[in-house]
Amino acid sequence: MEDMQYISLIRFSIQLLLSEAVFLIGRSRKPHFPARLAGALAGYAAAASGWYFLLHQIPGQVIPAYILFWIGLFLLTLVGMTVCFDLLPIELLFVGTSGYATEHLSFTIARILQYATGWTEDVIGVVWENLIFRLLIYLLVAALVYAVVVRPNASRGTFRQRDFGLAAMALVVLLSSIILSSFYSPAWSYDPMDLLSGLICPLYGMLCCVLVLALEYYMLRENSFRRERELMEQMLQMANAQQKTSKEAIDIINMKCHDMKHQIRALASMPDTADRSEYVAEIQRALTIYDATYHTGCEALDYILSEKTLLANEHKVQFSCMAEGESIDFISPPDIYALMGNALDNALERVVQEPEEQRIISLQIRRRGQMVSIHLENSCSRPPDFQDGLPVTDKADKDFHGFGVRSIRYIVHKYDGQLRMRAQGGLFVLDILLPAQAAVPRAGQAAG
Repeated sequence: MEDMQYISLIRFSIQLLLSEAVFLIGRSRKPHFPARLAGALAGYAAAASGWYFLLHQIPGQVIPAYILFWIGLFLLTLVGMTVCFDLLPIELLFVGTSGYATEHLSFTIARILQYATGWTEDVIGVVWENLIFRLLIYLLVAALVYAVVVRPNASRGTFRQRDFGLAAMALVVLLSSIILSSFYSPAWSYDPMDLLSGLICPLYGMLCCVLVLALEYYMLRENSFRRERELMEQMLQMANAQQKTSKEAIDIINMKCHDMKHQIRALASMPDTADRSEYVAEIQRALTIYDATYHTGCEALDYILSEKTLLANEHKVQFSCMAEGESIDFISPPDIYALMGNALDNALERVVQEPEEQRIISLQIRRRGQMVSIHLENSCSRPPDFQDGLPVTDKADKDFHGFGVRSIRYIVHKYDGQLRMRAQGGLFVLDILLPAQAAVPRAGQAAG
């Protein structure tokens, strides 16, 4: 590769490092990062120069030498990343392939634009040709990839070791495109106005690079959904345990209250002063608060309503309920407890922020033909913000809140239902429609 100039090493290195840097934004840095970065750049410059001069000694125009040159520089950047950043092997592979795909994407776009405009080195001069097609396009593509791909997916999650196969496949696709480009990109074989080398081959390379980025961010998206499903299942298991505890507590309260009412009734029949009678009447009124039993036809729903009624009474909330419990008996008890428990908890949490006279919650559960309708509304003078159809928590720590509404959505989708949440007319309204015959959740999603 005697014909390759040293300027090509400098240009390619800048383009590759710039493209890879886009995917390192926000990554965990190792201690003494500035010193590590300076050392890594100096080490890369020395090693890359040595690699260039070594391959430059190969006489003639040898395609494998060009392939080794570009892949060697790519591997050197991976070494630099491991020096500066705390990356798992799968993350290193992701950042490297995504960065190289972005660099090669910029390269192919530059070639296609040069073919379309006819702005060759002979037409616009060496300086402008380098500024436009060797630098400006790379900067614009890197910024576009960051804005469209990297930043929106920054919180999607991380890769797992089982993703290695798909990441390796993305690397193979990328390397195939790069190897192909080696046959038309060297100066001795490249004609910017030739249809094959100026348009067809770059277009193929561009599609390959887009596929690589799509594959890798598909993995992130799937991992995010998988992690949320696992979290939801853990929450459902916790809800199941909480259901048993609440059931036992409410049973004990009802038994004790029942016994105390008989004792007070006997005490009230004894002759005494008016003060004692008034005191006994006051205790009886207090005990009626705990006499919150429901018989809807669904035992799990009964215990939820009993528990939430106690909380509503404690906070002076007017709670009305009309529920055909048997209409939701196809839902597993843990799912009922998580679904209705979270829905009522959110309503209570919101309504206690209102003045006492405006604390109202209304729940209706009934069957409509082949569908079950769950309608819950509560007073809400300050409508929340919505994102993806769900209210955004107003708590400061948003990373550890908001799982309640997500678990509601998860369970509704689990039973092939439809969910709608909205704020209107001073009310927050939750509507759920479920197929009445959905006795079994979707395949692969066990209830509870």
